[in-house]
Formats: sequence, C-alpha cells, structure tokens
Amino acid sequence: MTEPATITPFGRAHWAVIAILAVVGLLQPALGLLGVYGLLGRPWGPLLVALAIAVCWVAVVVVRRVPRPLPTLVLVGGIYGVLAVILEQVLLLHAGYRTPSGGAMVSAVLSNLVWGALLGLIALGLIRLRQSRRGD
Repeated sequence: MTEPATITPFGRAHWAVIAILAVVGLLQPALGLLGVYGLLGRPWGPLLVALAIAVCWVAVVVVRRVPRPLPTLVLVGGIYGVLAVILEQVLLLHAGYRTPSGGAMVSAVLSNLVWGALLGLIALGLIRLRQSRRGD
C-alpha cells in the first residue's frame, strides 16, 4: 500500500502520489517550451509524450495499489491542469505576451479533470482485472 492518506471530499487521498504525478505531467508543456517536439515531429511527438505520461499515471496508481484510483487521478488531472495554466501564465507574462482568457484557463483545467477521470477508470478496470485473476 501507499503512505497514510488524508480524508477529502473525494475520500482518502494520497497527496504525495497526487503531487508527484501532477508534476510529471508538466513534462509535456516543458518539452514544448524546449522545442523538443520540433525534433520529434508533430503531431506524433506531443501525442507520444501525452501517452507516456498517461501510462505513467495509470501504472503508478495500479502498481502502488492506490485504494481509490478514480478520485486520485481526477485530482491529479485537476492539479496538473492548474499547474499547467500557472506555468503558461508566468511564461507568457514574462515574455510580454497577452495571457489567455479566463474561459480558456477554466477549459484547460476542466479538460484535464476529464482526462484524469478517464485514466482513473482505466486504472480501476486494470486493478479489478488483476484482482479477479488472483481471486482476491
């Protein structure tokens, strides 16, 4: 099992796992800022990185046997979305560009919440499949 959990409206949350996975998600915008996607080629570079991050999120939740994978990955997606918006705002302001509208920022966070929920459902399915094969 994982470290002790705290109670949230989502149930028990493992904040260290959530925080680490959200920060891992920041690899995607960071690689874009560094121009790595130009080397990998578009659209495949960003898609492959997004897939690798998604696999990482699901794998960590499944391997660590996080008790509530769906709410955990919803929180990961939401926190990643907020961090990505903050990163974008800071970088755009620093470069002197106009920042996106509030609606665009809310949309970015909501889409990452949905992404986290989809990945949480995949993780939940994998956990149940593993349990049924073990006879747990």
